[in-house]
Amino acid sequence: MAALKLSKHLSWHLSKHLSKHLSKHPSKWRWIATLSLVLVVCTSTQAFAQSLLVGGTGSAEPIIKLLFAEFAKQHPAIQTNIVNPALGSSGGVTALIKGQIDLAIVSRGLKENEKASVGRNFVWCQTPFVLVSNGGQRSNGFTTDELAKVYQGKLMNWENGAPIRLVLRNIDDSDSVALKSMSPGMAQAVSAANLRSGMVFGTDDLDTLAIESRTAGSLGPSTLGLLRTSGSRMSVMPINGVMPSLQSLQNGTYPWSKTMNVMLPRSPSPAAEKFANFLQSEQAASILMRYLYLPISASTKSSATLPSTLPSTMPAK
Repeated sequence: MAALKLSKHLSWHLSKHLSKHLSKHPSKWRWIATLSLVLVVCTSTQAFAQSLLVGGTGSAEPIIKLLFAEFAKQHPAIQTNIVNPALGSSGGVTALIKGQIDLAIVSRGLKENEKASVGRNFVWCQTPFVLVSNGGQRSNGFTTDELAKVYQGKLMNWENGAPIRLVLRNIDDSDSVALKSMSPGMAQAVSAANLRSGMVFGTDDLDTLAIESRTAGSLGPSTLGLLRTSGSRMSVMPINGVMPSLQSLQNGTYPWSKTMNVMLPRSPSPAAEKFANFLQSEQAASILMRYLYLPISASTKSSATLPSTLPSTMPAK
């Protein structure tokens, strides 16, 4: 709209200027008229260009960029961008409410005090929530009781004697909430670990994965979807004897997951509406499953085949 007003403003002033000087310089009419047309066309084109700015949880960034590429095939006129560095789930909801972004992807539901300020929203997909390591050796993974001992500082070494180096998240972060939900013992142990001095913390999902990847003997949270989309080769730990996969998540033998929710403002832009609809499409569902996300939106009925069970070390994408 602002660009459209500018084009009209320029056209009016240009025509006024031409009326004063064309009688004196008739030979210049052709190129001045052409310049006028170019200015009007360019500014009018900008007026009708659509843009889409997405923000929210850092773990969504790689998969959203992959989906942008497919979305662009259907809507080439829409310019898509994602906020970087990530805003986080709470930051994404706040930015959406303030009108700073067009669509939010968050890993939590709406709080009571947010519901009235947000428009259409839906649960979109989920991916196994996992514990990963750079080089940590534990053939059978961990039970939840053993994980509690790790977070309590009572189980401190891998099978080969190397130290376990925990990578934590802020206690209110969704990853910490997921860890605490694994068992009553984990709820206490994760809270205690956050209070110990000298612990290493990741600021968001991508930063946490980067720390885990460069720290020998690391142990920390991530998701299968983020590992696949980032091409990570981190070791994924079985928990209670079950290797995380889309199959084990779907059949309930591996119960821990991270869910992504899509949120729109109360008055969404046409571009945001189109992208939200695309995220619930068959094309998006196929891409999600290829990268180890399980579509769970009510309107998505995908017939795509689940990827095969993963080995303990993630292959490059």
